[in-house]
Amino acid sequence: MSAETPLLEQCFGRVLRGAPALLERLADEAVASLQASEQQGRDVRDRELLARAWWNLLQHKTALAQQFPLRLSHAFHHADSEGQTSSLARLSDSSLLSLVDDSEVSESLESARLIQALMPVVEQSLSMVDARMSSLIGLDTIHAEKNPLRPSVFVRALRDLMAEREPDAEVRRLWLQRMAPALGKALCQLYEQVALLLQKANVKEAGYRVRLVADSHPSQHAPLSTRSWLEGGQHESRAEADSLARSEPAGDPLVLRMGDLARESSPLRHEVMQAFLGGPEGAFDQPLDNAFYEQVRRELTRVDTLARLPESSAQAREQQHLQRRGLAPVDRPALEVGVGSELDAEQWGPLAGPQERSRVLLELKHQADKVSQAVGLDVVRKLVSQVAGDPLLLAPVREAVVALEPSLLRLAMDEPRYFSREDHPARQWIEEVAQRSFRYNDEYASEFTEFLEPLQEQVRQLNASGLSEPHAFSDALASLREQWAAADREEEERKRRQLQALHHAEARQELADQIAWEISNRPDVFNAPGVVLDFLYGSWALVIASDRLAHPEGGPDPSGYQKIISHLLWSTRREVTLKRPRQLFEVVPGMLKVLRKGLDELGKTAEETQTFFDALLKLHEPVLKLRRMRVQVDGAHSGPAPLEPDAGSVPPELLAPATAEQQKPRAKDQPWIGIGERHAAGFADTEPAEEEEPQDRADEGASDADDPVALLDRLHTGDWVDLFSAGHWLRAELVWSSSKGSLFMFTSRGGRAHTMTRRSCEKLLHRRLIRPVAARPVVAKALQNMTQPA
Repeated sequence: MSAETPLLEQCFGRVLRGAPALLERLADEAVASLQASEQQGRDVRDRELLARAWWNLLQHKTALAQQFPLRLSHAFHHADSEGQTSSLARLSDSSLLSLVDDSEVSESLESARLIQALMPVVEQSLSMVDARMSSLIGLDTIHAEKNPLRPSVFVRALRDLMAEREPDAEVRRLWLQRMAPALGKALCQLYEQVALLLQKANVKEAGYRVRLVADSHPSQHAPLSTRSWLEGGQHESRAEADSLARSEPAGDPLVLRMGDLARESSPLRHEVMQAFLGGPEGAFDQPLDNAFYEQVRRELTRVDTLARLPESSAQAREQQHLQRRGLAPVDRPALEVGVGSELDAEQWGPLAGPQERSRVLLELKHQADKVSQAVGLDVVRKLVSQVAGDPLLLAPVREAVVALEPSLLRLAMDEPRYFSREDHPARQWIEEVAQRSFRYNDEYASEFTEFLEPLQEQVRQLNASGLSEPHAFSDALASLREQWAAADREEEERKRRQLQALHHAEARQELADQIAWEISNRPDVFNAPGVVLDFLYGSWALVIASDRLAHPEGGPDPSGYQKIISHLLWSTRREVTLKRPRQLFEVVPGMLKVLRKGLDELGKTAEETQTFFDALLKLHEPVLKLRRMRVQVDGAHSGPAPLEPDAGSVPPELLAPATAEQQKPRAKDQPWIGIGERHAAGFADTEPAEEEEPQDRADEGASDADDPVALLDRLHTGDWVDLFSAGHWLRAELVWSSSKGSLFMFTSRGGRAHTMTRRSCEKLLHRRLIRPVAARPVVAKALQNMTQPA
């Protein structure tokens, strides 16, 4: 390394200190993988090779771990020279093929494959290191091939170290193969640590440099070695080794060919789009040359000569729609939509055809002055293509983005990189339309048509206006938001009332659980009948809680409902009331009146409380019988009456004190909800009957692979699902779940609520009558797909 600094050595030290543990971890995972393959293998020779591989790796693990830091240190300090003289690089020259035997070609190929497997795993974290490491070693632009911590350096050090210990190339190949997954994860973590270290040291990121080249024949672009192998018919592995040897970034500036840039569909690499959208201003501001404009004119001529699609294609589309209408929304395959799709001109206007949209693109390219404008136009087309292929969106929504392409392209002339701005009106228009469309799952439903028609009108107006200013999209989006808000007002008010009922029920239950615990700490609950404690900890705690919430300024016992607990507990103590029957007769009528009043205010029905009052009557029956006996005795003679009546009619379980389990209350898993509240919240505690389920459920077996509990735990407020209810598939949003995850409320179009217990949700998920929808940001995902390798 030509430019070593203390900070660079600090980065090396961070890696080298963890190198022994890293290699031991790689070896352990490789051994475990080899052993598992050996146990599952059937071929005797394969099993012998696998056994020898893991046994030898176990024997050499300690020595490899000890020597790995030294080998890595040497590789870091000589990364440039090793990168130029490695066997991988030498394989690029076909004149040396005769000096390289097949075993080295095979081993080099395996190393290249390992690098290729690592790149998708580490690319994001590695790119941060590449940018800052290039700056640290004194480079103005990013040169990934000069990063001393690049994956190939680790692979080369690992391979050379293995070669010193293990003579069998086939065994070493197995070692490398089985270490790959663990190495990818380890390097990803390592690069994140190094990137953070460089960031804290205020090392700036280097940028990409764009180089423009004239167009040439494709065959001239390939290295001589590749052409020689293909023409000479050499073994396939050698050509593959040459291709994979160049799989790591070559470090050249980003090459843009004028001829390619002028085409209708430019083959822009993901690195170009990544540098364009995220790089510094001015990096792509080079002027376009005459070759570019000549190619654009040829492309325009070609587009003008393209034949229009026959009328039969429109008839075929109509037939396809008729067939799709007969399918349930969740069973319809996604329609294919793309930048080359022929759209309905009546719906989307005169630019609905692919030729018209391509002509707009090429005419704008012909007006461009700088590379940034031409690249910006291509980025817009690729983003439109990405969104058009997003299967989460209904086909008409994707068609809207395709139809809008001409207006989106015009914006790129003044601000080529506008899609990198989250606050740009055009990007917001696409994103908000997409997110709004997640409310619908049926493109043929009337409510979706109501949503779509304003979009179609706006697309036609934007394209016809020819405006290239963002304010046109700002005005269009403001109009849509206003329409949506007006449509949502009634639904939002209905949802507010529904949620209010559920929030009140949950708050009441939480307070009732606390009140029940307070009641359980009273001394007079000792030896109370279990049926009475069940009532106090359940229904009556809810009555007190509801009373407190309804009268927050009335103190701890606004209506005297808590005071009545003493009378209730005293009235059920047989050994006391038999001695004071008159006092019981004075207390019971008023107590019963208060009990029924509180339960009525709570919303408990007579059926829900009848069991308790029947039991309470049984508990009071000994005193009532005593009174009747005394009346009979007093009428016959004035002798003393017996104090102990016949208790044979009193059920023993009612006379028995509460069990240890009944003595202490338990917090309820879900809040109690009254009939009125259940109606307001759309509560349905049962799943649909079998006759209400969809008839065709061919994919029912797919539900076996999904854990309903896990699926439900992954749902969060704001997530969308397809819900089968009342014979129809509805798109519903999860708007509320209780704090304990025992109740869930979804709302569908029109503000219709669907509230159900966790048990019901899990059953519906298992039977695929609830299907989560993987909604996500649409534009951000499209940009990620464009700037990441396939």
